[in-house]
Amino acid sequence: MVDESFSRRTFSSSSRSKFIRKDKEGVASTIGTIMALLVFITFIALFTNTYIPIWMKENEKQQMDDVLTQFGDMKGKVDNLIVNAQVTGRATIDMYQTISLGSDGIPIFASATTGYLFLKPSGTYDTGVNVSFSYDYYDEVMDFSDDGGGCVEFFGPNRYYVTQWYAYENGAVMLYQEDGMVMRATPSLVFETNDDGTVNVQFDQVDIISHNESISGEGVAGITIDLIYHDSQTYSVTDSTGTDGNGTLTLKFNTRYVDVWMDFINETADGAGLVKGTDYTLTSTELTQYDEYRPIYTVTLTVNDVNEFTHNRAYVSLELEY
Repeated sequence: MVDESFSRRTFSSSSRSKFIRKDKEGVASTIGTIMALLVFITFIALFTNTYIPIWMKENEKQQMDDVLTQFGDMKGKVDNLIVNAQVTGRATIDMYQTISLGSDGIPIFASATTGYLFLKPSGTYDTGVNVSFSYDYYDEVMDFSDDGGGCVEFFGPNRYYVTQWYAYENGAVMLYQEDGMVMRATPSLVFETNDDGTVNVQFDQVDIISHNESISGEGVAGITIDLIYHDSQTYSVTDSTGTDGNGTLTLKFNTRYVDVWMDFINETADGAGLVKGTDYTLTSTELTQYDEYRPIYTVTLTVNDVNEFTHNRAYVSLELEY
């Protein structure tokens, strides 16, 4: 029989300490598990804070490079349609251009980056061109003033790479980011000086016919391109009264890409030997009534002593598909 006094006896502090110290079987495995978790968490933190941003930055950069290539292809297809119409006299071929909207993501760790594609036809407030001049038509002075133009713009709100905008506007492909802008493909604007000091000007105007629309997402969008009509006219420019055989030609561009348009026009005119302030004037005015994320400007080019003006005009129908 067990001694009743022994069964009720409690261990002293020293006895309990000796008893606990003898049971060390789970200590090593617990410390090992904690160390393994710390190594794993350190690896994951290094992966997500260093490797993932580099990987995603490269994905977004590749995406923007693809968009630039696709915008260049779109310009090339419009130009090919115009040349085909000039050669055959008919606008019968339709084109299709894909635009990659979003960059690839990284499963579990980072979602794909969404892109935005905007179609802004002729008549949209922040893009367009106005051409105005007077010309001689069988000894009668005619005034010409007409609006056109339009823009296709892509916005990439990148999270790791620099945020960028690409635009196809008036036959040019342009890039904008916060630290500046650049024209990647030039429009067709040609100056030619004559022996008598007069100037011949050629301008290829691309009018986008459609309606305002936009799409966003992470997949691939499409743009159908249909050349509706192409017209080429050469005018004998005069002053408004017809007393002077050489008049002025004025081109006004509404654009968000003011710097590249100013630089392009100045460089083109200088290459043809035109003197700024004498042969032509070039100014820009901000349209302050629009308080938006990027300002809108009117770039005004006035060319003096214009003898002939060749106005090539293409009416292009664009539609977005997604």
